[in-house]
Parts: sequence; structure tokens; C-alpha cells
Amino acid sequence: MAVIRDPRTMQIILLSTYAVLGLSLLQFSVTVVQIAVTLVLCVVLEILFVYAKQGKFIWPASALITGLGISLALRAEALFPFMVAAVAAIALKHLVRYKGKHIFNPSNSGIVAVALLVPIAATDPLQWGNYLWVLALMSIGGFWLVYRVHKLPLVITFLGAFVGIHALRLFLWPEIWNTHFSSFMWGGLFIFTFNMITDPATSPKSMKSQVVFGALIALLAQVLIHLNVHHAVFISLAVVCAGWFLMRWLSTQFQQNKSSSFAK
Repeated sequence: MAVIRDPRTMQIILLSTYAVLGLSLLQFSVTVVQIAVTLVLCVVLEILFVYAKQGKFIWPASALITGLGISLALRAEALFPFMVAAVAAIALKHLVRYKGKHIFNPSNSGIVAVALLVPIAATDPLQWGNYLWVLALMSIGGFWLVYRVHKLPLVITFLGAFVGIHALRLFLWPEIWNTHFSSFMWGGLFIFTFNMITDPATSPKSMKSQVVFGALIALLAQVLIHLNVHHAVFISLAVVCAGWFLMRWLSTQFQQNKSSSFAK
């Protein structure tokens, strides 16, 4: 019963539904083999890492979410970029940690790793088409999930700031309308919003911090989009997560140094 109550179970169901819709109705340029290999790599590596550290086998719910997230966002003709993304995602999750938690969202870090190591691969936002009922399904499911994990302030701030800054860019540079307006209609943004920036381990808990976190991601993403940087939203999350970790680490060091000074 614990599996049923776990919000990750519904997240897996929703992401799996999007994958089925993508392969059938939306005709994604991703193959069943690419999805299957990505999922298997994520699951196997997750189980091995956890067993090596804890000496027990686990239900790899997080690994399934990671694999599905990569499969829904990444596009490449070859299988290799998906393998790179899967290995990088799980490896970074278990090897780059602070106070027992990973610093970067696994799916996002896998995609950023591919962007840096295999630049021929790409994310393909426009494949989600204009099926409003699909976007409605993603919105309802997504908001329900973020409500369950107490991340509504983060999501609302990010989407509001992203749309607001984009509107400002359109006002200042009207010529970008035809090339960038469609970016609001793609489901890839919803996958990113509801499944990557809301990762409980890598996003802040307090409402104030969530607002700041979401606004920073939106601002940096729009700056990178304006500069025509590929994978802009994914890179923005990775940079903000790194900055957020650095800020926490410096704060901890300051408090420790302050305590040591008082002790003397």
C-alpha cells in the first residue's frame, strides 16, 4: 500500500501515459528501443548504486521517473545519447551529493550532460503538437503532483515569471514572435516544470525560497533562449541548482567559522 500512496507512483503512471501518447498519437521521433534501453540502464544502475551503499535492493521508482523524463525530453537518431544521459543522470545522482542528497535533478543533469558531450542530440519541444486535451491532461496531473509534494509556489512562480519575461521580450523584440511563441505550447515545458524543477531533493522547501528558486530559473532560461542557447531551460536549472548548493555550502561554512570564533 505504501507504493500506492507514494506520489512517485502516480508520477510514473502519468509519464508512462505521455510516452504512450507520444509513440502513438503524437508520433515522437523516439523509438521503443531508445526508451527501453534508457529505462533499463537507469533502473539497473540505481539498484547497483543503492545495493553497493546500503546492501539492499529497492523498488527503483526514482530511476523509472528519471528514465521516462529523459525519454520524453531527449531526441537523437542514435541510441548512444540516451545511454549517455541515463548513465550521467544516475551517476551524478549518487556521486555528487551534499548532506546525503543529490544536488542536481537526475533527468535534467542527464540531458545537460548530453548537451555538453554529444551536442548533435537535441530536445524537440515542438513534437507535442497542438492537442489541447493532452496539455490539459498534463496540467491537471502535474498540478496534482506538485500539490502532493508541496511545490505549488515554485511551479506557479516559474510559469508566471517565464511567461511574463517572454511577454516582455515580445514587447521589446516583436520579431521573435514567429520563432519563439510556440515554445509555450509544447509539453516538454510541462515535463520540465512538473517533473524536474520540483524534485524534492534539489528544490527548496520554504515558500519564500521556492519563489526565489523558480524566478531565477525562469529568468536565466529566458536569457539563454534569447541568446539562442540550445537546451536553455535544462541548462538554467542545472546552473541554479549549482548556485543553490554553493549558497548553502557557504552559509554552512560561515556558521561553522562563526561558531568556532565564539568558542575561542
